[in-house]
Amino acid sequence: MKNKFLSLAGIIFFALACGLGPPTTPMPSQQSVETIVAATFDALTAVAPPTAEATQESGQLTPDGTPVNTTEVSFFIPNGIANDATSAMTTDVEYPYINPSLGDMPQHVKLTLNLYALNGTQFEPHIMIFHSAEYSQYTENTAGMISAMQSLQYVDGQPLPENLSSDFSAHIHAVNFKNGRGVRYLTQVFTNFLPVNNNELFYYYQGLTDDGQYYIQAILPINTPFLAADSNPNTPLPADGIPFNMDDFSGYLDTIAQRLNSADTFSFTPYLEYLDAMIESMQVTGY
Repeated sequence: MKNKFLSLAGIIFFALACGLGPPTTPMPSQQSVETIVAATFDALTAVAPPTAEATQESGQLTPDGTPVNTTEVSFFIPNGIANDATSAMTTDVEYPYINPSLGDMPQHVKLTLNLYALNGTQFEPHIMIFHSAEYSQYTENTAGMISAMQSLQYVDGQPLPENLSSDFSAHIHAVNFKNGRGVRYLTQVFTNFLPVNNNELFYYYQGLTDDGQYYIQAILPINTPFLAADSNPNTPLPADGIPFNMDDFSGYLDTIAQRLNSADTFSFTPYLEYLDAMIESMQVTGY
């Protein structure tokens, strides 16, 4: 069965996939991640607020943090995101693919961020590294994603290729790492008409090393003050929150996306700027 990814690659970034039944109240146009996912994930415990110091040369905030070095990758975790990362090799079926009938995924590196800045969110904060050729062979959908990544030359403000895009996305931005390139955005997976909320919103990154050998995916929960705490439409909103509107769901999503786009990167938890800095610091050596 051909699935689209994220349409998080589809906040990105999903509906049931690969033979699983559709949601009780499907979205009008579910693509990408929305067409695949129907499960929830756990998150880790919180850390202290972010700290930063200004460099004498630039005056810009430069985060302190923790370097992570494994056989496969090195990167830097700014304070306020997590305190370290645990690396494992696995063939587990990973988000957004959860249907066991697909079989094991290709062996890949999974880096789980420990003592993450948010707890109790739907998704576990993690970064994955796949051999791109093997990931491409997993499904038609993953083949389309790798193909789109290979030709991606994203410029901020342009639409993303269909295989990488989502029905709901905000803060779309090209982010390159030390030996590769990619794009990130904020998204939420939808299997029904529900509010955008701090339990389910996440930072989604897709990247490819310069040699095309490795595909990188990051799923990192993120919060912002004006969103509801969870997906319950009756949960009280913050004073400046945007009321949920099921009768004009597309208009509601557009309004939320515009508000997210206009929000300062340091108004998020963790700081959006720091999540980008963590991705930018990555050097993939492979496995």
